[in-house]
Amino acid sequence: MHEPFLHRNIRGYVLTQWLGAGGMGEVYQAQHQFTRQTAAVKVLNRIDQVERFRNEAYVQSSVRHPNIAVLFEYAIENGIPCIVMEYVEGLTLERLIKRQGALPEQFVWKVLEQMVDAVAHLHANGIFHRDLKPANIKVTKESVVKLLDFGIAKAAYTPKLTQEGYIVGTSFYMAPEQFYSKGSVLSDCWALGVILYEMLTGQLPFDGRTETETRVRIERGDYMAPNLINPHISKKSKRLIEKLLQVNPKKRISAAALLSELRGETATNNLLHRLSVWVRNVF
Repeated sequence: MHEPFLHRNIRGYVLTQWLGAGGMGEVYQAQHQFTRQTAAVKVLNRIDQVERFRNEAYVQSSVRHPNIAVLFEYAIENGIPCIVMEYVEGLTLERLIKRQGALPEQFVWKVLEQMVDAVAHLHANGIFHRDLKPANIKVTKESVVKLLDFGIAKAAYTPKLTQEGYIVGTSFYMAPEQFYSKGSVLSDCWALGVILYEMLTGQLPFDGRTETETRVRIERGDYMAPNLINPHISKKSKRLIEKLLQVNPKKRISAAALLSELRGETATNNLLHRLSVWVRNVF
């Protein structure tokens, strides 16, 4: 595997381990040579994406929330733009679902509430994430959620970076209106519905054999009832999915309203104990 920046020193952080690559850059685990603080360093590897990379840094640095990874610094190192951010020790939801399949419902609710809290905070600050998906959400062994990757996020001050008619996002998680470049913060809520469905069933609600088939299913809101895949799903979870996967964004529940609903639900001590045991075993 080609790891061009491994062992380099960027702003005092020595890049110790390659973690992966995204649409714009390579991501490394790093340790500060003096303070020993661990961080994640994202290094731009596409020179044509400098403006978008800078926008990612601006957006992420503008928010502070316990469920959003903190951006420490945006820097230019030897002519190469870099983002230094909080390193989150844990598993992405994508990896967790691949490993476990359908996740315990109490764990799902705990994760969902934190995700929705972070998304509601973004929306309250005029930020549309545009790429919510399990690969961009990490969960620690303490069941703390951290939202990552603001590569295509859009804020009020974001310059126009996409050509007219170009679709932005990951198709499986895109809301119907995003295929027509009419996305809004309510499109993030659709993505939350897709993620909720996937966590509870281990399967995507809209998974066609081709991109076109997937898009048609999304535009029709055509998905199998989650309880037919996992009969243990509660009516509450099924109802939340229905409220989020509304084809008409005007009928879709907002992140703020969903957060209020989730906080109205409390788990018993016994359920919380069983949940903590399950999490410890997974990690």
